[in-house]
Amino acid sequence: MTCRVIADFIFKEGEISKIIEIGEGDNGFQVTKDFKGCLGIDMSIDMDNPNRMILTETWKNRDDHAQYMKFRESQGPDGFLAKVISVLDADPKFVWAEVKGSWDK
Repeated sequence: MTCRVIADFIFKEGEISKIIEIGEGDNGFQVTKDFKGCLGIDMSIDMDNPNRMILTETWKNRDDHAQYMKFRESQGPDGFLAKVISVLDADPKFVWAEVKGSWDK
């Protein structure tokens, strides 16, 4: 079943631009997009809190996302996930939801 993952990050003041830059690099969001089972990823910045990033990812299933997270964790202290975690101002929040419909324009 198709899984939507909503990842909510609040970064320390001034750090989000660095994460966006890293995310747009070779080991960032493109790696996520190309990972087995990823159907798409969107990044949003909160209009009321410019230090808050919300990633919305769509996966073929929750297991594919779990494998992706293991991969990111295996990259160690120089990996993308470690760089994100190092500049967070609060614990990240994740929501996993089964996709039941989509009404894109």
